[in-house]
This record gives sequence, C-alpha cells and structure tokens, in this order.
Amino acid sequence: MSYLRENKIWEEEDSLNWDVIEISKIDDKTIRSLIDKLKLDTPIITESFFIAFESLLKIGKRAEEVLDSFVKETDEIHNFKIDVFNFMLGFIKNRTIEDHLVPKLYHPDFITRASTIFKIQQTKDKQYLRFILPLLNDPDDSIRWAVITFLDCLELNKNPLIYKELKNFIDKESNLVIKEKIKDVFRKF
Repeated sequence: MSYLRENKIWEEEDSLNWDVIEISKIDDKTIRSLIDKLKLDTPIITESFFIAFESLLKIGKRAEEVLDSFVKETDEIHNFKIDVFNFMLGFIKNRTIEDHLVPKLYHPDFITRASTIFKIQQTKDKQYLRFILPLLNDPDDSIRWAVITFLDCLELNKNPLIYKELKNFIDKESNLVIKEKIKDVFRKF
C-alpha cells in the first residue's frame, strides 16, 4: 500500500494487512476484525492494537452496535484492557472525552505515545495511570522506558499492585537497559 506524505510516496511493509477504506463502506465484519486486532483477552499490545484503536474511534457510531454485541458475548476482556475498551465505548456513544490524552496514549505513532507519557509525568497526573500501565507491554522500547520512568517519578512502585506488575514484567523484558531501570526502581523500594 502506498501513502502520499509530504509529496513523497513511501511504501508500507507488505506483511501488514491494513487497507484504507471509506467509512461509508465499513461493515460489521470489518469492525469485528478491528475488535479482534485489539486482542482484548490478553495483556499483549501490538502495533495492530494501536491502529485498530484509532480506527474504531474514527468509525464512531457505525461501530457502536458491534461493540455492544461484543460486550454481551464476551466476559474475557483482560483487566488491563477493560478501561481502554470502556473509554472507546464511551467515546463512540457520547462523542465526548473525559480523559483527553487517551487517544494520544494509544496513537499508532510511538513518538506521540512516548511524549504524551512524559507530558503526563511532568504534570504528575495520576488519573491516566490505568491507561498508562497497559503500555508496559508496548512493542516499542521507548514506550516501556517512558512507563517505567513515569512510575518511578511518581513513586508509584510503592503501590503493591504496580509493584507486582513490575515484578512480573521484569522476567519478560528483553531490553537489558530497561531491565536495569526496573531493578533500580526496586532498589529504591
């Protein structure tokens, strides 16, 4: 698929299965496919998650019925993703955003996600914690680093639930620098 960006055409990887579709041509099957890409039953977050999240917000009301039926059919939404799913449903139904930075926290561009976390960290705003914590599973190292820094800066590692999540996370982390940062956070505790 090709995109026109700043008068230059660049090619997207062929391995991705994303197409540009007019909103008027979106059907329930497409919406269901986007919901499936959210992988709501696991803590796993992939690049597809962010694209599907943004797409569902943009589709808006057309996605409401399918999302409602999904809620009735399943009870297997992972704890980390319940707030994300409820945010999405609330936005689609009411077209209002209480937590206005959430779309930026789940933006497909990792730079936008990281800078948003750092902005929240600077204001020491803990209201976004439930949306930031799932980003420990972000595929991008810079996001995981930003989350760890956020938790450390606000001394949230003293919270037993967050401490437990960090303990579980340290075994899965493949980046040695981030692993060391987590160990430093534990030493402070």
